[in-house]
Amino acid sequence: MNGSTKEDGVLFLEAESLASESLVGCLLLEDQCGLWAAILTVLLSEAKKKPRYNIILVFPEAKKLRRQDENKKPAMDRCPDNCVVHLHSAAGKDWFLRRLYPFRRYVSPEGTRYYVTTQADNEQKLLTPAQVSTVHFKEKKADMESITGCGVDNIIFILPASSNTPVYQSQVSDAAAAAGAHPLFFIERPVLAAAYYDDSLRPEPKTVLVFELGDRILEISLITKDLDLIVKAAVSDLGCPLFHVMLSELSSKLEFDFTSDVKALIGIRTECERAKNILCLGSDSVELKFDLQGREVIETLSRASLVEMNLNLLRSGIMRCLTEAGIEKEAVDEVVLAGASSNIPEVRQVLREFFHMQPFRCETDPANVIQLSAQKYVRILSDLTGLRVVGFHIADLGVFSV
Repeated sequence: MNGSTKEDGVLFLEAESLASESLVGCLLLEDQCGLWAAILTVLLSEAKKKPRYNIILVFPEAKKLRRQDENKKPAMDRCPDNCVVHLHSAAGKDWFLRRLYPFRRYVSPEGTRYYVTTQADNEQKLLTPAQVSTVHFKEKKADMESITGCGVDNIIFILPASSNTPVYQSQVSDAAAAAGAHPLFFIERPVLAAAYYDDSLRPEPKTVLVFELGDRILEISLITKDLDLIVKAAVSDLGCPLFHVMLSELSSKLEFDFTSDVKALIGIRTECERAKNILCLGSDSVELKFDLQGREVIETLSRASLVEMNLNLLRSGIMRCLTEAGIEKEAVDEVVLAGASSNIPEVRQVLREFFHMQPFRCETDPANVIQLSAQKYVRILSDLTGLRVVGFHIADLGVFSV
């Protein structure tokens, strides 16, 4: 290595005499509490016969930050699949990222919106949102082709019902076309879930509520079934309730609007997740400490109050879905469960509060329902068209699984 530079939150390393197969990594650094903290692992391989080795670079400030974290972070085992404490952590993280896009933004005098990215040679480049989506899509398409060993040309996009707008379809179609793929159809996740239990021998009209709570999504949808499955309403993108409550309380106590303070928002979310980890490990209560506006604010949170907070978000989501669809809960004929977290007993109890008599369709593990239905749908379409078809699961952040 012959040098390194650090600026604008990015660390770049220059390597010399590296073989073409060598990998030089660069990492965006997160500026937390005014400290530079980074651990960058660079994997170097001079030739196939030489073993790989790691180089760890740590700024002095990172040691201080780690010592601080060791005092307040317990060793975290794997969170169980039925953890009601972390019920909205993954979906809340995606909600957070959608509102704090990692690229700096620039608006040209003509009004065109760009994202500012920094290249490895420290040169800045402006990309439009469409170009960002295209680059991301090309990467995922290449990954899929390397896995399957064949071209990915014809695609069915599987997406949350709340994201299935004409504008979003147009953006995704343009990105797919630029990547050399042909989009065939868009189909909503709740439609796939409802179709999995669809009895074609009894095609009577029916109203179905699809409740999906999984690793990265919470979506509650109301579907009417007659000759087709039609989404009447879909509620999603609710975020993490603990984060919202803390943000509201801190803004009120300190008389300051933190909604546009990115550094403060990152700190609030980090402290909320730290508190969840402690409660998940068995503690009955935890203190949350926030250093904002030159003041320290301490909040106490009990496990019981956090669990109730998480479940109340589900209740409000169900109510919103029914209200937006204009349908009384008694008019729902059945409830289809999707997503691994819908197996949590407390979650099902919330659903029972609304739907006392309706059957819950969960004969197949809800964690697998949408995936199995998607595979069936892709297989049928491939047989009908004679084309090799691939299903892409997408969200607002882009393609996240195939």
